[in-house]
Amino acid sequence: MNKTLESTTTLHNGIKIPHLGLGTWQSRGGKCEDAVAYALTHGYSMIDTAQGYDNEKQVGKGWKASGRARGEIFITTKIKNSNQGYQSTKKSFAKSLKDLQTDYVDLLLIHWPEVKQFSKTVETWRALVELHKEGLARSIGVSNFTIDLTEKLLDEIDVVPAVNQVEFHAFLYQKELLDYCREQHIQIEAYSPIARAKFFDHEVLKRVAKKHQKTAAQVMLAWLLQHDLVVIPKSVNPERIDENADIFFDLDEEDMQALNNLQPQNRLVDGFWAPDW
Repeated sequence: MNKTLESTTTLHNGIKIPHLGLGTWQSRGGKCEDAVAYALTHGYSMIDTAQGYDNEKQVGKGWKASGRARGEIFITTKIKNSNQGYQSTKKSFAKSLKDLQTDYVDLLLIHWPEVKQFSKTVETWRALVELHKEGLARSIGVSNFTIDLTEKLLDEIDVVPAVNQVEFHAFLYQKELLDYCREQHIQIEAYSPIARAKFFDHEVLKRVAKKHQKTAAQVMLAWLLQHDLVVIPKSVNPERIDENADIFFDLDEEDMQALNNLQPQNRLVDGFWAPDW
């Protein structure tokens, strides 16, 4: 695999992003703060949050509690839909910076496309482009964007997103989207990378896990890494955070082919923006 817990990949603007980060969706209060601090003192260097998670303050407290220098860690947040639009994006992002206790973020994303009011998403993207130029967001990108929606955005503004954060796991192998993003030099970042633990009893997954003496979750995460994705599994459990970091092992070609062809394929996060599956 040639990757380790310290490994990074380089975005198209030259910024390095770790291959593994801690997701914080549904993490709240002291548990969120403790999980962030624990991850950052046990090998992780990236934390993913969002305005819509209502935990930016806890993430800020957590990274401060870790004792890590700001320049050593990578923080991502996202503009929620109710804050989309040029002025509201800038105003809400200023609050995000305050809550996160930082002068900048490493990655700022549009959390969801406004399909019915796409002009608002375009204005949000204009704001992100300016925030990037001002040095307040080292990288900018999108989340939950299909190929069509990405092209629709690029028809309006020719600044290509550095990242597209989407649901991506062995039971939702979005190869067409992955191939497209690679052509555009957009890094795919996988959320729900272990499919919310819904398919751990799948026979193929169990067989591969037994072969490597790993858990089903570790196999699913390793599969994503071998496809060169960035992964952000979420947990507030220290043992699970450690387990999710022990994923730098090699799956052979037979393993990869088996995992590439798992059935059934399932989209767990659905919405009016999502393509039929």
